[in-house]
Amino acid sequence: QVSLQYRISYNSQERDKRSFVTDDDTFTGGVLNPLLSNSYESGYLTQSVGPGFRFSKERNTFIANVYYQRSALDGQIVRDDAEKIKHAYNNMTYFMMGQLNINRENSLRLFVSSYTDSPSITDLQSVYDVSDAQNISHGNPNLKPTYSHRVNFHYTNSNVEKGRTFMWMFSMNTTLDCTAQHLVQRPGDITIDGQAYSPNFYSTTENLDGYWQLRTHLSYGLPIGFLKSNFNVMAGVIYTKTPSMLGGTVDAATGMISGGERNDTKNMGYDFRAVLGSNISENVDFTLSWNGTYNEATNSLNADKSKNRYFNHTAQGNLKVVFPLGFTFTASAAYSQYIGFTNDYSEDYLLCNVWLGKKVFKNKRGEVMVGVNDLFNQNRAFSRSTGSGYTQNSTNSVIGRYYMVQFNYNLRRFGKKGSRNIKDYDGVESSSGSRRMGPGGPGGPPPGMFHGPR
Repeated sequence: QVSLQYRISYNSQERDKRSFVTDDDTFTGGVLNPLLSNSYESGYLTQSVGPGFRFSKERNTFIANVYYQRSALDGQIVRDDAEKIKHAYNNMTYFMMGQLNINRENSLRLFVSSYTDSPSITDLQSVYDVSDAQNISHGNPNLKPTYSHRVNFHYTNSNVEKGRTFMWMFSMNTTLDCTAQHLVQRPGDITIDGQAYSPNFYSTTENLDGYWQLRTHLSYGLPIGFLKSNFNVMAGVIYTKTPSMLGGTVDAATGMISGGERNDTKNMGYDFRAVLGSNISENVDFTLSWNGTYNEATNSLNADKSKNRYFNHTAQGNLKVVFPLGFTFTASAAYSQYIGFTNDYSEDYLLCNVWLGKKVFKNKRGEVMVGVNDLFNQNRAFSRSTGSGYTQNSTNSVIGRYYMVQFNYNLRRFGKKGSRNIKDYDGVESSSGSRRMGPGGPGGPPPGMFHGPR
């Protein structure tokens, strides 16, 4: 097939952020603070046109498309000295896909594409953001869209008779003109509309080449007959390089930063996951899993090239049992731990949930449940992230223990019990509500073949 394609999309966006200086005691009335207020309207119109080609023979397919793309931004900052933001961008993008079915058990898929991502109107605004006086930022009206190339490769081997599946995935993503941060630490005094500030950090955005992300993953799943369960293991490696700029001098007239040095943050992550999922019966269902991630981060401006190393992992278990007369018991437990090697720290917590329920209605499709979330009141929202020249640990407030009553009703219509006709099975539901295919035999696949990690 040969085609000529035309595509059009329009994205409209509005924002109205207003801050007022009010009375310290009553918080009523007040005067609008223009430095902390920002309202805008914007619209993106994207049009693309180009030829397409598709070739299919037997179960193999090849597709190739090329597009000329034009994107137009029409933005308006809503304030007294209204600023119009208009930009037009021209790009060539492409998409290719190939699918090769070698035989019944082996198949290959390859995707190669490019795409653009236009900067947001907040990044393009030539205004200061002083909502956090210690971290002041300024937009860059000269930003260009990012242009990315992406490759995805999948190999799958499925042994239907034995219920085993192996998959290898590889992906690559590189970006030109990526929107990167230019950061200056302790830039000195900055005067904005007559108000003096001494921030710890001052930042703008600019376009830099050199963003890379490489990722590969392996997974293998097989049934374990004596446990009537499925076992899946997954392992992978991900490498990311993120460019940025550090240092320089702030121009008080324009708000832009001149000078500075480029810094490339490189992160290497290794992850592993193992899942044991039951397929015992519709009345007993359990899942056991463990996943861990080890990370190493480096910054090119570090003279000693030291690595920031940290590890986090989670062990989790879920259980659901349906007793006679339709009573149910549901429980889950998850232990999470974060360990820092470069900066010595350790955070861990145990999160447990317990539910008691009762199946209702003649067809048992309804269920009323009463339970407690975070039984031991240990939940903590902890995370670690790395950026250009910094590592950040964050702990956020969470609700903690609470009690809840909930009602579930299943709308699905299932097949005829014992039927060997595959048309009679549009899904058999496990006791936990997860959907899996019908039982083995001439009319269906081996037990648990499609029951993967949750």
